[in-house]
Amino acid sequence: MQKYRIAVYIRLSKEDDKGKEESNSITMQRILLHKYVADNFSNYELSEFCDDGYTGTNFERPGVQKLLEKVRDSEIDCIVVKDFSRFARDYIELGSYLEQIFPFMGVRFISINDHYDSKDYKGSVADIDVNFKNLLYDLYSKDLSQKVRSSLAVRKEQGQYVSSNSPFGYEKDPKDRHALLIAEDEAEIVQKIFSLTVEGYTSTEIARLFNKTHVKTPIEFKMEKGRTTREPKGERFLWSGSTICQILRNEIYIGNIAQMKYKKDFVGGKNHIKSREEWMIGYDHHEPIIEKDIFYKVQEGRGRKRNPQHEVTHPLTGKLVCGCCKKNLRCRNGLNPYFSCNHRYSNALENCVDKVHVVFLEQYILDKIQEKMDAEGEAEKSHTDMVLQLKSEIRELKEEREQLRGRIQKMKIQNFEAYKDYASGKRKGFHSNEFMTKSMEDELAAINEKIQKMEDLYMTTQGEKSSLWAGSQFAELSKEMIDHYIEKVFVYDKQHIEIFWKEKDVMV
Repeated sequence: MQKYRIAVYIRLSKEDDKGKEESNSITMQRILLHKYVADNFSNYELSEFCDDGYTGTNFERPGVQKLLEKVRDSEIDCIVVKDFSRFARDYIELGSYLEQIFPFMGVRFISINDHYDSKDYKGSVADIDVNFKNLLYDLYSKDLSQKVRSSLAVRKEQGQYVSSNSPFGYEKDPKDRHALLIAEDEAEIVQKIFSLTVEGYTSTEIARLFNKTHVKTPIEFKMEKGRTTREPKGERFLWSGSTICQILRNEIYIGNIAQMKYKKDFVGGKNHIKSREEWMIGYDHHEPIIEKDIFYKVQEGRGRKRNPQHEVTHPLTGKLVCGCCKKNLRCRNGLNPYFSCNHRYSNALENCVDKVHVVFLEQYILDKIQEKMDAEGEAEKSHTDMVLQLKSEIRELKEEREQLRGRIQKMKIQNFEAYKDYASGKRKGFHSNEFMTKSMEDELAAINEKIQKMEDLYMTTQGEKSSLWAGSQFAELSKEMIDHYIEKVFVYDKQHIEIFWKEKDVMV
């Protein structure tokens, strides 16, 4: 029997909870939704869609857009949310989905805290309590968003520091959270960075020196003071040239604060940086760590910028990892492109990858993938006539099922498009056609049940499914092939390469 396809949707706006990578509210929503599904459903397939830091006043959210795309493609049977406001605070738009679109697409909608399950209404409109709640959510969200933006704008105009995190070298004044005080232990590091730069050290050289002498990183200072928790990627936290550069160009260290640097196209949209002339800069806001003449002298020496060039990302990028520091390798383009560890100059570790040519890595990994495919191809040849017959019958049944689904989907899309035309005023009336009759439902269920039984028999006989590319020969790597087979590749040097396959770890 085909599994019931359930989607849980989670949302948290920046007004709800600021300054956390994944807030407790997101975590609690996830626990609540997963427990509800586990307690109320048995044979199901669960997928999750999440928007952290997005407003509910519109649908311009990546998570909800992916969810609605799945709904449009008939890949979702049921949506579960904590409450209506998580899905949408615009009561008119939400009402359209609850009363028109989701019923037409055959999607069940459950709101746990509102005790709402669309199947209980059996096609009728939800009661007035649901609509009234939606209206309250909509008004509350718009009022709250406006108040938060207005409050922040006033504080910024008054020169108050409104960020939830204090910059490295400073700490919040316990008597005034909008004021900054110098953190002496951190400020000493900042002063050392500027001093070394004036002496002629590059950012990479400073990072290497700090790593060699075990100078604590900004994140380690925060952890010691109980402001955050984090785990290093490798054996320990390390300074990088980019971190040094961020400190060197931040005018917070001469007592200034730059605010109103970003703008949004709409509430909940992405930030876009403004031109410097539009920034709101508060001068002499707090006690400086660096003297102004030193700061501007450093800026003069760092004014050179390289012209960025658009380069095609190599398909192995993100898969290759330095066996020493556990950071991703970077591809260096040129006549003889190669992968190397970008951190080897700054982390003071002797064994980071210096240079491994792209051609060698491509051929080596291609050979190993080909060996794996050939082995799977041999297993395929040993299948019995019974297995081959099962495969043929399953394929025919799936084709029949897809044709039936196609007819159903076509009817759903016709209803969906008809409603959109009605909602936009292009047509005067709207009447839903019966797009899935009882006989079609019974036929689809019977096909799914038969396919499931035959696939179970096939899997038992075969042992495991054959490879996507078994028995094929390839001349070059592709991203699809790499993503299918490989989890990670740890590179130590040409003689020592460790491939972690997606099915299981294999040392080669």
